Amino acid sequence: MAKKTTSSKPQRRKGTQAARKRKPSFSNRIKIYLLGSAVAILVLTILLGLSGWIGYEMGKEKQARECEKRVTDYRKDIRNLRRRLSHAQTGPAPVHHKPAPAPKPSKPKAEEEKLSEISDYLEAGGEKKAKPPVREKVSTRHPVLAIVIDDVAFASQARAIKALPWHITPSIFPPSGRHPDTPKIASGFSHYMIHLPMEALHYPHPEPKTLTVDSTAAEMEARLRHLRQWFPKARFINNHTGSRFTSDMAAMRRFYPLAKRYGFIFIDSRTTPKTVVPAVCKKFGDPYVARDIFLDNKPDTAYIQEQLKKAVRLAKAHGYAIAIGHPHPSTLKALAASGAILKGVNLVYIDQLYAKIR
Repeated sequence: MAKKTTSSKPQRRKGTQAARKRKPSFSNRIKIYLLGSAVAILVLTILLGLSGWIGYEMGKEKQARECEKRVTDYRKDIRNLRRRLSHAQTGPAPVHHKPAPAPKPSKPKAEEEKLSEISDYLEAGGEKKAKPPVREKVSTRHPVLAIVIDDVAFASQARAIKALPWHITPSIFPPSGRHPDTPKIASGFSHYMIHLPMEALHYPHPEPKTLTVDSTAAEMEARLRHLRQWFPKARFINNHTGSRFTSDMAAMRRFYPLAKRYGFIFIDSRTTPKTVVPAVCKKFGDPYVARDIFLDNKPDTAYIQEQLKKAVRLAKAHGYAIAIGHPHPSTLKALAASGAILKGVNLVYIDQLYAKIR
């Protein structure tokens, strides 16, 4: 019995000590609680920071939208104010609608004539008052016809003229801001003329530096000097528009001898029935050379071919004729399809025709 009592006591002490070792002490429990609290506070702080940042960004975006709305409202107010002011000064403001797409035209547009002298010629009397130039019949083995295409200003027009199967003389504008490359275009032709702008009676689109009846001799000479520099090989000039200029004797008497001095021969485009160029040529002992027919008073292929027939008849009657057209699609198309009409004449360049007349 004594042995059992003695052996059982030490066993109970060992179990009690092991239990004590497994339970954390009070100080450790405090540390755990403090650490947990710190982690919870840190997490809460992070969440609060994120919430604040998100709220700040949302506030910024809301402010930006409100600011943009205010700017839009201000612009509307300004437009309304301008509209009211315009209404007070000039009546109701026009309502602007988006234009409908224009239909494809079946015929060339009227704007084709914007650069040409046709409107000047027609307003100055045109076919009703114009008479063929007075001249003697020239004996030639075969009647010759020179076709001049005025208003040449762009490389695309030059290519179209070169593509025609006939001898065609382009008359090329002096360079300007709208068409600065005309001297370069002229250098690609062996035969060409200068299309010199002169003052018109009725023409709303004058070219820059158009010669007028009030231009002084010095101004005319400066213009001719520049032409000679730009077009060193050119021999012939014809007038672009010019119904006022070529009907003014004083202006033509100033211009003509200066043109001769710079080596130019003047061909009258006859944009007016009152032209004084025949009298001026006679005074200087030169033959008067002028246009007989305008091919494209109307941008219509059938009309152009009828005009071409007239030019052929004149060439046969007088030995030669000069027809002037413009680089409109309708004109170029009509010329390309006129082989049968042109069979009875020789098509020549203007310098070749002048050599026969001279």
